[in-house]
Amino acid sequence: MSDDHREIEGEVVGRSPSPSARPRRRIGRRQPEEQRPAPATAELATVDTHGDLIEDDREPATVDPREDVFAERQVAALFFLATVGVIAFIVAYLTISQQHNLGQYMNYALGGSLALALLGLGAGMVVWAKKLLPHEKAIQEREPFHSPEEEELLTEDTFLQGVDDMGLGRYKLLRRTLLGALGVLPLPALLLLRDLGPLPHAGLRVTGWKKGLRLVDIDTRVPVKLGDLEIGAIQTVMPEGFTTVNEFALAPTILIRFAPGQIKSDKEINWGVDNHVAYSKICSHAGCPISLYEQQTHHLLCPCHQSTFQMNEDAKVIFGPAARPLSQLQISVDSQGYFVARGDYKQPVGPSFWERR
Repeated sequence: MSDDHREIEGEVVGRSPSPSARPRRRIGRRQPEEQRPAPATAELATVDTHGDLIEDDREPATVDPREDVFAERQVAALFFLATVGVIAFIVAYLTISQQHNLGQYMNYALGGSLALALLGLGAGMVVWAKKLLPHEKAIQEREPFHSPEEEELLTEDTFLQGVDDMGLGRYKLLRRTLLGALGVLPLPALLLLRDLGPLPHAGLRVTGWKKGLRLVDIDTRVPVKLGDLEIGAIQTVMPEGFTTVNEFALAPTILIRFAPGQIKSDKEINWGVDNHVAYSKICSHAGCPISLYEQQTHHLLCPCHQSTFQMNEDAKVIFGPAARPLSQLQISVDSQGYFVARGDYKQPVGPSFWERR
């Protein structure tokens, strides 16, 4: 064998290594002679038990004593400020009463004094650590990040050997029962989810409106008569005989009067009467009550998330996160001229729910 291809301890000399080749590494700990010695010329450097070089830039011989004294006073001043904040908090809590003329400033006094105490304490700790504690700089030798090929092969063999030792390929009964157990494991979670609360069933489809019930004002409970509303006016109504708004939470309805020719939907005209239409007051996005009506544009705005509905075009959504238009209530007028419902809402009102369709 020529000198250019002599092998010395498993390495080839005389041949330049390929740039893409992995560096050869020996598995195991380095021998003592391989440890990196501490520099003899570094007066402030030490070597820890892992062979890392550590430098301390706050060696007492290199620090000006006046800087330490000034830093100590800074920290002490911040701690004193924290003490003042605590005392101010106690004084404000004991002396300022809600019935006193300064009661409106009580929250400001308590919050400001507590913030002063926490700020002084935290800032003091930061200055202490920054200016008085030793600052060590560790220089650690970095090896290549990838694992040696021997370790990769060993890991692969270990994994495959573990799969083989489990015997899933040999023990068919074991494999089938394991898959069966894993398959039924999520069932308790489904039972727990089902037990979180009663299912709505048909409760979300019934609002309290029935055929022949008059539309009454939500505050006065006086029936609304044809001609009571001016053009462009809006009024919140409930079914006649309702008990509380909480019990009839799905019933709130808004009655709007348009000018002749303003309604652009035939269905909306047929479900209303004499340019009066009734729509659910509950937003179809998150269930917020809506009544911010703009007469000129016929826009109804939800104050929670700014969903906007075009009320003279079937209350369709023109802006915002709402996914559906508001539900319309069919109305008519009885023999005495009062508005009455022709039945309940044809579609569930309010936000979406699983059983809606």
